[in-house]
Amino acid sequence: MNEIPRSFIDGRCFLTGSPFRSAWFWVITALGIGALVTDVVLLIQYHRLLDSNASVALGALVGIQLLYQLWRTLRYYARIRTLYSMKSADEAKEGSPLDLAIRIATGGLTDLLFYCFGITLVMLVVAGVLLMHLNHVAR
Repeated sequence: MNEIPRSFIDGRCFLTGSPFRSAWFWVITALGIGALVTDVVLLIQYHRLLDSNASVALGALVGIQLLYQLWRTLRYYARIRTLYSMKSADEAKEGSPLDLAIRIATGGLTDLLFYCFGITLVMLVVAGVLLMHLNHVAR
């Protein structure tokens, strides 16, 4: 259990600085931005096919959810960084229970955000394919 998988964090500076220092966090953020752009493209491309009020409401809810998840994750990272900076000298050594817990919590947040953005992007692509098929059938 003392072994921390390297996939959890991209180095020790991740816990003390901005999460955007991590390349993995940039990849996850890009995935979220890709999902947001896909959502907007679907809204623009198929607004005539669907009821405009329903499509805008659904698209807005998806977009708001994506932004809210990123905002919540950044808030939790701020709390984790505060907790990490308040460690005493005994707790500061690598491999201590608090150090392990903080690293696992940070990795868990990153993994959950990846899952959230990834599944949203996949479902938006599936919805786009179905809307494209529906558009061809309606013609």
